[in-house]
Amino acid sequence: MSSLKKVIGERIRNVRNKQNLTLQQLGQLTGHQASYLTEVELGKRNISIDSLEKIMKALCIKPGELFDFREIDPDSQEFETTSILEIHYQFLMEKKSDDVKMIHRITKDIFRSIEDR
Repeated sequence: MSSLKKVIGERIRNVRNKQNLTLQQLGQLTGHQASYLTEVELGKRNISIDSLEKIMKALCIKPGELFDFREIDPDSQEFETTSILEIHYQFLMEKKSDDVKMIHRITKDIFRSIEDR
């Protein structure tokens, strides 16, 4: 399963929930079945640009709001461990092996220092 599909699906679900919309209501606004939207939100379904546009229009969000992963506020309702892990995974996949190993060592040291408190 594509990590991008999963992260986008989570974003859609978070926005939908913030707006207190059910899957059925979003389906009525977009013309999609609730079962299709469920699969999109779970990252199990490829979504066309046309369908994505319908969902964004129904949720009144712009592409930048859906695709901006630069900052995630851990105090916000959008925070989900899986989202953070997916973003870090994508970040690390773009790095050289030596850099990934160094980041891993630093992370382990940070967790050890936290546990020793």
